[in-house]
Amino acid sequence: MTITAPPGMLSRPCSPKWATRRRPERESFGGELAKIAVALGQPFMPWQRDAAMVGCEIDDETGLPAYRKVLITVPRQQGKTTLYLSWQISRCLSPRWAQPQRSAFTAQSGKDARDKWMDEIFPLIRRSRALKPGAGLVSRIYEGMGNEYIKFTNGSLIRLLSTSTSSGHSKTLHQAVLDEIWHDTDSRREQGLGPSMLTIADAQVLMCSTAGTDASVVLDRYMELGRAAVQADSGNGIAYIEYSAPDGWDPLDEESYYGFMPALCPAPPCRCGGGKWRHTVTLDAIRSERASLEPPEFARAYGNVPDRSGQRASMMSGGWAACADPGSQLAGPVALAFAVAPDESPWPGATSIAVAGRRADGLGHGELTEPVRPGTAGLVDRLAELADRHDACVLVMNGAGAAAAFQKELIERGFAVVPPGKDPPPGKRRLQVVGAREYAQGCGALVQDVSNGRWRHLGQAPLDAAVAGARTRPLADAWAWSWRGAKADTGPVEAVTLARHGHATFGVAPPAPFFGGWRLGRSHIDICHRAHTPGPHRGAGPAGASRPRAADRDRRCPVRPRLGGIQDVRGDVARARLVQFRGYRRLAAGQGRAASTLKRSREAMSGRPGPGECPRAARPG
Repeated sequence: MTITAPPGMLSRPCSPKWATRRRPERESFGGELAKIAVALGQPFMPWQRDAAMVGCEIDDETGLPAYRKVLITVPRQQGKTTLYLSWQISRCLSPRWAQPQRSAFTAQSGKDARDKWMDEIFPLIRRSRALKPGAGLVSRIYEGMGNEYIKFTNGSLIRLLSTSTSSGHSKTLHQAVLDEIWHDTDSRREQGLGPSMLTIADAQVLMCSTAGTDASVVLDRYMELGRAAVQADSGNGIAYIEYSAPDGWDPLDEESYYGFMPALCPAPPCRCGGGKWRHTVTLDAIRSERASLEPPEFARAYGNVPDRSGQRASMMSGGWAACADPGSQLAGPVALAFAVAPDESPWPGATSIAVAGRRADGLGHGELTEPVRPGTAGLVDRLAELADRHDACVLVMNGAGAAAAFQKELIERGFAVVPPGKDPPPGKRRLQVVGAREYAQGCGALVQDVSNGRWRHLGQAPLDAAVAGARTRPLADAWAWSWRGAKADTGPVEAVTLARHGHATFGVAPPAPFFGGWRLGRSHIDICHRAHTPGPHRGAGPAGASRPRAADRDRRCPVRPRLGGIQDVRGDVARARLVQFRGYRRLAAGQGRAASTLKRSREAMSGRPGPGECPRAARPG
């Protein structure tokens, strides 16, 4: 019996936002994939069938797949797994290909790939009557840790590979699937698989993913290439299919979901396919996800809209522009920094030099000292000249970037790398070589200053463009600016970041030190004064006695003149350096004056007079 759904329950139109067009004159083996999907018990929905027909087109002239790379990006839970698994099984079983075939599957990490296979792929195959092991097509499913694979009776294999740059080396692959490439912050998966497919003329790479974040440099690059290919309509190279929410989308507009979620059923239980196929997602499930997720994450996962709500995006949302002040000026110590674009960037050798410090009102300030230099010729001489002109407290460079090549030359020119707490040798200027962790801290600190309105800049065009086009990359539990995928030269914002970090490290006076449980300040240094003057305080004369004049007080008690005054004591202690010794803090070697000052102050506090000192300083027992 055939069930006919009422007109209101028929599937609503759902069209891709970007899609390589189908060329009907070409042969396509997409129908073979559809048969595999039926055997898996997951018949293709219309969008899956259309994507397979386009991605599986055969070039009439060469007889090879027209598209060596196929990128499909759709919201979550729309049926990507069924599509690429059918693609892989068809490749291993179809007589159109020279057998045996080698296909590989990778995910964002080895653990994620294994979990995907163990929880979804293997059970799906074992439930299939035609594909389960022993049915005549699949000979074995091996689940050994680190050696997972599906072996077919004709000798073909689908193997799970790790995401390292060497994962595909020494192997020959005819097909590869890269799942959820939005997690990729570098090209290690491509580098691992590319050489293994280089000599295979009919090889294909299928990339499936949902939208990513600012760090998704690989996905962003392929989305740009895919959209350009759609516009060019070349009919070869890259096939691109994208289902995503329209620009200006309102996540609360539930009616709009049906326009870009191809697996969303308008009237569950689904009868849209007339029994031949069915939608797999309901509106109630999407509502539940919307209630539990943050808006940017919901838009990314189910609207297929990139999440740009990260740290860099907060600077772009008006914060950076609001900090512009063409009349802003530095006051006090300044830090100097420079950044050099790496050779693999579109701006190889471009050099940016910046200074940073504080204004008279305490706000932070950073600016470029000059236009971006097209190369590094004369860079060291220019840095030395600027360091003298600004009397910079430090010159900062990124030790993990292209600027590191100039460290030795800078040292020869009169700069010295010395740790905090030590002064550079006479005649030398301080050089700070920032490591990865410090660089990440500096990036986060600059964004916090901008977000909190504690930063000012001149509105220089190269710096504004660098902020607008900057990309980020994860670094341990933090993040840092990334040259890869940047829309503009990142050097200006990197130089300002480094200069701000250098000023925060060497341009700000440290707080007064602690000794034991008390801080050396006026109230505690004054104890030597209080111990030698009459008054109602402890260790003094009779209550109510008048205080003597300063000259009489100093004449009658030799302790006060010998200490040299409160300001001198403060100066001795503030210049002292502490070291850790057996779990306690103590004065470092060479701090004799401060140590002597502390000893005399403690004698006054304890009531023990020194040789020749008046006995009135002693406290009564």
